Amino acid sequence: MLYNFFSDNFEYDECNAKGSCSIPPSVFALQEVLLICLKQFAYYIIELKKLGEDCACEERLVIETLSTIVSTTDYSDEQHLNIISNVYYNIIKSRKKYLDICKHKGLESRELKSILNITPQMNLSQIMSLGEKAFLNKYKKTSQVQKNMTDILIAVIKSTASNLSKLLNYSVVFDDVKDEILKGLNLLNKTRLPLSTCKAQIKKLAHFDKVLTEKLSEEQFKSFGEIDAVEVSYSTEKGKAILVSGECLQDLENILQSVSNTDIDVYTHDELLIAHSFEKFKAYKNLKGHYGTCTENCVLDFATFPGSILLTRNSNINIEHLYRGRLFTTSSMLPKGVVAVKDEEFSDVIKSAQSAKGFAKGHSKNSEVVGYNPSTLEREFEVLAENFKNSNTSRVIIIGLSAFRQCQKDYFNEFMANLPDDAYVISFSFGYNRKNFMHINVANNRPLVYSVLIKLFDFIPITSERLAFFVTRCDVTSISSMINLKEKGAKNVFLTQCPPNVINPAILASLDSVYGIKTALNAKNDLNEILG
Repeated sequence: MLYNFFSDNFEYDECNAKGSCSIPPSVFALQEVLLICLKQFAYYIIELKKLGEDCACEERLVIETLSTIVSTTDYSDEQHLNIISNVYYNIIKSRKKYLDICKHKGLESRELKSILNITPQMNLSQIMSLGEKAFLNKYKKTSQVQKNMTDILIAVIKSTASNLSKLLNYSVVFDDVKDEILKGLNLLNKTRLPLSTCKAQIKKLAHFDKVLTEKLSEEQFKSFGEIDAVEVSYSTEKGKAILVSGECLQDLENILQSVSNTDIDVYTHDELLIAHSFEKFKAYKNLKGHYGTCTENCVLDFATFPGSILLTRNSNINIEHLYRGRLFTTSSMLPKGVVAVKDEEFSDVIKSAQSAKGFAKGHSKNSEVVGYNPSTLEREFEVLAENFKNSNTSRVIIIGLSAFRQCQKDYFNEFMANLPDDAYVISFSFGYNRKNFMHINVANNRPLVYSVLIKLFDFIPITSERLAFFVTRCDVTSISSMINLKEKGAKNVFLTQCPPNVINPAILASLDSVYGIKTALNAKNDLNEILG
């Protein structure tokens, strides 16, 4: 009943469900400690590589930690402490290895002056105190602009590390990108980081982030076939079931293969909605449809699902307030109470689904069209480009991915109500029934957005003054995406309002002053600015 009531109401996002949209002070302090550890670790990895040492395991730990920990808060204090302890242990080991090699080869060592010293005798509160002091010290020694630019650099490092980690699922490695991530972290060791140096590294990493995203799109097509516009069912059927949530298509395919000889139904959740559009997934009879429509409302969706739930790799899903016991994950770092799935062995997930009550009866719900037909899309872009060239279309406005927060919905309702007939909107999130509107539903799959935009830019140049972009998905990738657009020459880039725990409001001023990225605050005023 709860699922039926809330499933079509976009007002209920994760913040509302949890009752808080802020990061707990203890988590914030521990993340500050973790970041300090990672940048120190990066220093010794770089020095060891200069000496010809193989640091592949250490590099992987840095990438894995950045992509799965720094970008989420859904770990207890004790779990953060364990992660910090693991990284810190590797710092000590790498430091000793570096000093021993320098001594053996008669080389002058350049030991990093530690600003953080964790001892085995320290308890959790003492380590949190170190994080708070480090944070306050950072504020004292740097200007607000410098701090904001440092935070932007950290955000781009996170995004790049996240995409690099996702590509490992396809066995694709970019060693040069790993090196740039380590360089970016190592820059944070500087007491005074020149703004020009910081900005140059942001630009370089944002470029690599774009390259990685495009490579992810290529790998998706290579692994799962062509994409098409398909109608996806939100209905449920009587029987035992497994819910697969996140964005890792490989994990979804693996579980489908594991249940192929059973009568267990599989439903997608979150960004895996897009899987139904790929050719390969159409062959799996156990794949029944999609469950839940609120992209970030995992608390409500998970609490009402009567089967086992698999959280795929690289999923930033907050489950802190959920019951435990039927939650599984393929991630190497486990939230408390979630059962690990190793070596693609899903027997425990299947047993849990079989012992759960399952759906007592099916429930019919509306379906949704997801994906796009590439040839049809190209023809539509050709027509749009011709109208744009002849000025029959005065502006083309692109609305990006979205978390479907109510304030965003209200903003774009007003925006569309004031949109003139000669302006054209391409939206990857909200849909409106208008002649001058194209809805491309890619279910928040960021690589597919890049793939579509590359096609669009073949017809309409990104540098056009009459082109505008709204970045609407507030997550770790937002800042990198916007900087990429500006670096490629986009003139009008807006970021819709984001929760303060995702993007600190103070950073918005630097995004505007340094990159010309504006915050979307008033729909009428923003539209008037775009229309000139």
